[in-house]
Amino acid sequence: MARRRKIGRAGAISPVPFVGMGLMAATLFLYVYAAVIVPWYVLIALLLFWLFLMLECVRAWSTRPRRLIAIPIIATVVWAGVIIGGAFAFDWQPTWDPGFAGKVPNKP
Repeated sequence: MARRRKIGRAGAISPVPFVGMGLMAATLFLYVYAAVIVPWYVLIALLLFWLFLMLECVRAWSTRPRRLIAIPIIATVVWAGVIIGGAFAFDWQPTWDPGFAGKVPNKP
């Protein structure tokens, strides 16, 4: 008869990687919404940078789960730096205008 291995109880599952991935998903909205302000080539670079950071999160999921909290913070700081720096240096303005900005609709 084969012996069965005794499997000890594993430690509690840490919520840190899940929080990190949730924050990373939240930063995706920032990076996509940058399309309103930045030129298309900067948007492509930002999205590629976000994809690189996401791959780093996936890679660090089981080996370094605490790093998953720092990566979205880095993503947010880089996003803010590009948006604010580009607005000051290159005078980027929002390109989306719904057509009624600043206008009061006529009341019958």
